[in-house]
Amino acid sequence: MKRALALTFAALLFGVAGLAQISGSWSGKIALLPEPGLSYTQLVLNTTVAGFEISSTSKFTSDGFKSQEFGISGTIGPVEVSGVMGFDAAAPAYAYTDLSTSLNFAGVDITGKAFHGVYPYGQTYFEKHYAPLKWTDVCQTPETGSTLMLYTVETSVEPISVSARFADCCEGIEFYDLTITLEDLSLCCGIAYDFEFYFTKAGFDYALVSIDPLFEPCCGISFGVDVKFTVNGKQVTPKFSWAGVEGCVTVWGDAVQTGTQIAGWELYGYKIYCELAECYSLEFVTAFNVSKVEDIIGDVFKPDEFEYIAIGACGPACCGGTWTLDVTVFFGGGTLFDVTRYTVDTSLPVMDALTLGLSFESPDNLSLSWELVF
Repeated sequence: MKRALALTFAALLFGVAGLAQISGSWSGKIALLPEPGLSYTQLVLNTTVAGFEISSTSKFTSDGFKSQEFGISGTIGPVEVSGVMGFDAAAPAYAYTDLSTSLNFAGVDITGKAFHGVYPYGQTYFEKHYAPLKWTDVCQTPETGSTLMLYTVETSVEPISVSARFADCCEGIEFYDLTITLEDLSLCCGIAYDFEFYFTKAGFDYALVSIDPLFEPCCGISFGVDVKFTVNGKQVTPKFSWAGVEGCVTVWGDAVQTGTQIAGWELYGYKIYCELAECYSLEFVTAFNVSKVEDIIGDVFKPDEFEYIAIGACGPACCGGTWTLDVTVFFGGGTLFDVTRYTVDTSLPVMDALTLGLSFESPDNLSLSWELVF
């Protein structure tokens, strides 16, 4: 059945692909300094056949052919179908297939999924798209070349949804877990709560009652509570959230909890963003807790850095489109003015289908990028 799943996908993908017009893009990045070389290049091809959108994504790095992924999406009658098949081109080895179907019938949404992967080539994809589930949660002692199949059936109609998963680690299909969720149930006084039951193949695991928010004093601050019932007892967890202050000034922070008590406040950092004119901006970011701020804005700092100033500019290009210029200066290293490094990123459309970019990072990292759309 596993081989049939992969072969069926490939047949759908390649059977009539050559009969339709192909579009796509070619992008890449070349390092010029300190050592010339290819950083990456990616070729994306798209076509439409009999109402199905078919895609191919090929990625190359300085080490050679890195990965290949095919995708397909469309409808068969009332059923929406989508899927991807990936290969580790460096091995080379087949990595994974992930298929999904969905249908709305009489107001009930029904979704079916089937994942098939080979360890360890499909592990990264699986743990990214099925998080927080880990490969070793399902197949505890995987070996190179061993396979995992995970089947998911989901049904939902307001306010209830049910999700059941079945796994196969080359030992036959068996039940893995079942989640039953009821959302936005009315309690009283405008307060709503969610109710979740979770079962595994070992039996009942927990029942969770979540009220969030329970009340909202002001300023984006809200308080809630989770009550979790397990086979070993009951857990009550207070919840606090603060959206921060948004606008020209954004403040990030949270409450410090000790047990069921709020012991104080922690300020993670802040951002000041100003639009000087159309297409021109100035941004200041200071992080008192770098890891917490990066959880919000992404990984932007290097070790010992905690602050940056960014200037952005753009305008109409001579050949159509818009040119951009971004200059960012980072601080925190204890050098002159505490400047650790600076980056300059530019992009310039040279024609309707081609955009070039130039990126510089002090002291001597220079790269050229491009994107060609056809």
